[in-house]
Amino acid sequence: MVRLSMGCGGALYTPTLVLTAAHCVNGTGNNTSITITQGAVDLQDPNRTTRQSNYVLQAPGYNGTGKDWALIRMSQPITGVPLLQVATDLSLNSGTFTVAGWGAASEGGSQQRYLLKADVPFINDATCKASGGSYSGLVDAEEICAGFPNGGVDTCQGDSGGPMFRRDATNTWRQVGITSWGEGCARPGKPGVYTEVGHFAADICTAANTIGGCQTPPGGMSVSNPGNQTSTVGTAITPVTHTASGGTAPYTFSATGLPAGVQINASTGQITGTPTTAGTSNVTVTATDSSSPAKTASTSYSWTVNSAPIPGCSATNGTDFAINDNATVSSPITISGCAGNAGTGSTVEVHIVHTYIGDLLVELVAPDGTVYTLHNRAGGSADNINQTYTVNLSGEVANGTWNLRVNDNASADTGRIDTWTLNLGGGTPPTCAPGTNGTDVNIPDNATVNSTIAIASCSGNASTASKVEVHIVHTYIGDLVVTLVAPDGSTYVLHNRAGGSADNINQTYTVNLSSEARNGTWTLRVQDAATADTGRIDSWTLTL
Repeated sequence: MVRLSMGCGGALYTPTLVLTAAHCVNGTGNNTSITITQGAVDLQDPNRTTRQSNYVLQAPGYNGTGKDWALIRMSQPITGVPLLQVATDLSLNSGTFTVAGWGAASEGGSQQRYLLKADVPFINDATCKASGGSYSGLVDAEEICAGFPNGGVDTCQGDSGGPMFRRDATNTWRQVGITSWGEGCARPGKPGVYTEVGHFAADICTAANTIGGCQTPPGGMSVSNPGNQTSTVGTAITPVTHTASGGTAPYTFSATGLPAGVQINASTGQITGTPTTAGTSNVTVTATDSSSPAKTASTSYSWTVNSAPIPGCSATNGTDFAINDNATVSSPITISGCAGNAGTGSTVEVHIVHTYIGDLLVELVAPDGTVYTLHNRAGGSADNINQTYTVNLSGEVANGTWNLRVNDNASADTGRIDTWTLNLGGGTPPTCAPGTNGTDVNIPDNATVNSTIAIASCSGNASTASKVEVHIVHTYIGDLVVTLVAPDGSTYVLHNRAGGSADNINQTYTVNLSSEARNGTWTLRVQDAATADTGRIDSWTLTL
């Protein structure tokens, strides 16, 4: 437990890093103004330990709602004292929690010389939101509530940034929350709201690795955390590597929550593959060492798989646009072949070269002028933005001119928009009218015949769920092999001598033709592979 000189609390995350609330600090960057006090209940204890800060990292994207966490790096480590282990999942988000701090002991009161603590029970999100006022804006996935229905016990002004914690199944103290906000102090029906540490554990670890290192769990064994992942259906991922330390090599790795189509190598900890299904999952990678009894360690992060780009619904602008000092610049992309609205999982891949990204406000401007903020002066002195943002654009018509707008809000640093890609996943590709051939084609005994459909003016590739509706008159369909032949000669077998002595085929087949260009001549090829029965292709329809 630590006290911060600006009037907040915190907890030792590592010997050099303090975990606190984002609203307690002012942005990201070098900062030597914060005094950290540790090792004493009494802030005037002559044996207390003090350190000065040298860097502050505020949660990326923090704008006052949710994401209320920050890390403060100290100029010298505090060694030889226990660290408060953070929860790495949501399993501890229930029961009774302990809160502590040097904040006011009553609403409007003075902050305290002596550390106080109290126990408060969990309150579910629905009940918390029903408290009215500001609580209706609770960010479910990022905030957790605790307190008594009748009030009386709560955190208060000056406790912000301090930990909310409880014991896990091994009796180890775990931090499940960071004191964030509430209406007043200990009022009836107005619980305390805390940052949900388990939700942000991977983000905190990733940030910590950039300024000193992630937290190592008890026993000394840990698994590296690669940070949250984003990939695309049908595109092979860049291998994601995990390493273990602190135990006895060799290690065995396993994973839960991996997207369909990707897998982990048990020996190396490397994840490879090609995602097949869109969605977001929470991935947990566990390493087991070779000691007896074996030690284990885990790390968790989220993995979002975006839908594959739909032909006509994505585009890239690779032209450089200079970002001058204290100026605004826009880079346009025009979408013209994407019917309907954009998708809930649309993505904006942004590559900006700039020497101080804390200067930048980056926005996506829809064709109707609606603005979606992607980056709002986060990142401090870090260089460059190379990030893919997922945005719900389902309220926007896909077609039109979209703009990436970048505003440089401070002097002394410049850069350029290098390239950006807009993928309006969830929209629909250009309308492609079905083609039909209704001309009868006789199927003689032991012969092969063809019926063709020519598709033109239908850009892009066919769909993963293309349809082939087939009507064949024949007295013994067990004789027949029916094949769709694509314009490039690729073949897709629809019916292979099934059905025995049944008469006629009247069926619609669903075929993944996403690797085939729509335009060209498609062929329905029918082979009669046995004697004694004949028939005809009556008609067939192709919907790409």
